[in-house]
Amino acid sequence: MKIVTISNCDLVESQGSGYVIVNFTRGLKALGHDVRLVRPDDCLALPGLNKARSLRLAWGFWRKAVRLIRDDEPDIVEFYGGEAWLAADRLRRWPKRRFRIVAHSNGIEPFCAEILASHGIHNTSDGRPPRWHQGRLRLPLARAFTQADAIVTVSQAEADYALRQGMQPVERVLAIDNALPAEFLGLERPADRPKVMGYCGSWLARKGVALLAGDIAAALRLAPAWRLHLVGVGREFRPEEHFPADLLSRIEVVGFVAEKAELRRLYQSWSIALMPSVYESFGLVGAEAMAGGCALVAAATGFAASLEHGREAMLLPTGRSPELREAVLRLVADEALRRRVADGGWQRVQQLRWDDSLRRLEAFYRGLTPASSS
Repeated sequence: MKIVTISNCDLVESQGSGYVIVNFTRGLKALGHDVRLVRPDDCLALPGLNKARSLRLAWGFWRKAVRLIRDDEPDIVEFYGGEAWLAADRLRRWPKRRFRIVAHSNGIEPFCAEILASHGIHNTSDGRPPRWHQGRLRLPLARAFTQADAIVTVSQAEADYALRQGMQPVERVLAIDNALPAEFLGLERPADRPKVMGYCGSWLARKGVALLAGDIAAALRLAPAWRLHLVGVGREFRPEEHFPADLLSRIEVVGFVAEKAELRRLYQSWSIALMPSVYESFGLVGAEAMAGGCALVAAATGFAASLEHGREAMLLPTGRSPELREAVLRLVADEALRRRVADGGWQRVQQLRWDDSLRRLEAFYRGLTPASSS
């Protein structure tokens, strides 16, 4: 097959969405398919402008796709991101069209907006409404999914939303859980772990950091032998701005981790991993922590929504206080439960393999284009 892939995010493997796009592209190429991968900066209209990025990217997606369709005559035109709304709408009407349009979502934007609104927060770093100079146009992002020929999501929770909204018929929606790097599979699980709970991720409102700061401070006071690690929160992060002074000696901050080997080591040094996100399309750090043998405590979003509560993870039904504190304290007080959840989670993520993900995506795309070249 000939595939054109146009991305709305930077193709950096250390970032979740970039990791997924790069590895799908690399894997499809290894299977013999001709894949043309396009970065967002190669599409962006009026690159010198500092405003209306989403609108400029939407216009650029359409222009770039038209040029590549004429040059490459692809079987599949694959878009990542709701910014494809304009391109999907226009390309759907292409005369004598033989290519298929796929919304390969790294998070269905209307779904994210709906969940954030239910929690009363905005998609800004602190969750507050955008300032006047950050105002965003209300764009018809849902059309990126309704005007495509098919949708691929990174979790079943995202696929279920697309089906509930009638974005596509069931046979045109595929959920593929994000695969883990090979070096995260089959990791040893030290029997005796330090009494450490850890969080890995940006310090953003949608990551549930307000819940984390409040509930974990309360849990640490009730569990004085335990410590907290905060990883990837940024080099400028100051724990004293978020946690009481009497707990600071038990909080360790690692602002940035560049190497996957170091990240694996950190996961293997925790007993409990925390992922209280309000919204995740998948939540790669949760799966990585499970691969490292941690007992995961997570809000029921993204990949975590498909896990079995009490066996593969401890799930927070609503993602509100005091659910995080209570779940953590259950694990702290019950070592057998903690080990059972860690073992169940470790077993669950061994299924997240790139060879299986690529096989499923290839078969789905072949089904969309039965007359395509091999």
